[in-house]
Amino acid sequence: MSAISDVATEDVAPKGADQKTPPGVLVDGPVVDAKFLDSYIAFGLMIPGSIAALIWAFTQGIGWTEILVFVGMFSLTTAGIGVAMHRFLVHRSFLCGPIMRAFFCAIATMAVQGSVLKWVSNHRRHHLHADQPGDVHSPYYDGAGNRYVSYLKGMLHAQGGWVWDQETTDAEYYAKDILADPIAMFFTRTRWYWYGLSAVLIPGAIGYAVGGVHTMIGCVLFSGLFRSYVMTMATSLVNSVCHSDGRYGYRRYELEDGTTNELVTTILTFGEGLHNNHHRFPRDAYLSHAWYEIDINGAIILALEKLGLVHDVFRGGERSRS
Repeated sequence: MSAISDVATEDVAPKGADQKTPPGVLVDGPVVDAKFLDSYIAFGLMIPGSIAALIWAFTQGIGWTEILVFVGMFSLTTAGIGVAMHRFLVHRSFLCGPIMRAFFCAIATMAVQGSVLKWVSNHRRHHLHADQPGDVHSPYYDGAGNRYVSYLKGMLHAQGGWVWDQETTDAEYYAKDILADPIAMFFTRTRWYWYGLSAVLIPGAIGYAVGGVHTMIGCVLFSGLFRSYVMTMATSLVNSVCHSDGRYGYRRYELEDGTTNELVTTILTFGEGLHNNHHRFPRDAYLSHAWYEIDINGAIILALEKLGLVHDVFRGGERSRS
């Protein structure tokens, strides 16, 4: 395993702050082209689909089926990002067998936030250069490492504008473990099938089974495409609101970045909004450091451990604070 692949599992100081384009960043070539193609297709479906969903909801109405499928799929894929993609695949906060690994890769991919390979690479790069030049989605620097003077422009960049940066993370530098993992790479190669399953097929099938064609259309638009976009925006709040340097939320630990813990984001992301805690102890499986800090994703991991479905759950922060 390369040192860079392990970087997000340890407490490290930001590096590369003295250079605008640090190692592990690509600015041209097929990887960059593929990134833009994926983004154009994904957002080209989600944004018009979300607009159509809102028009449908106001003109045709939605019922309990659409609402319950929205909540169910939102919950599954939010855990897919928080438990599976973030804490398992990026930080290796726990271990599991191949069946559970495949399940985690599936629900992570069904979040429609890019492939396992791309998400892991981007997030490890984010940790290595948190709120410094080289960070993928900081509100303080653009993709080329230029500091934002405008607060609004920086927040918009962190909230989603970073997707259109020319600069792209090199998986060969940040995610060699994922490239060597046949299960993770299977889901990376077949990601569009899992996107379709999440955003169209599962909501549509449930809607048709319960209420026929009308409910099927409502579920595909509202519980599928609109839900996928809403969840992407909720996850992006971690990049913007939770890197506000105390403007929103609070800082339990003084770190060399702008991370905060923020309540609304924490609720929407099942615990990922405890971001200052996370950057202090990046490998921890459970992020709550007080009774009022709700970490649903962490509770899910602990429950899976009790059931024997995962093991070697990392709790280094608990030992550090004891």
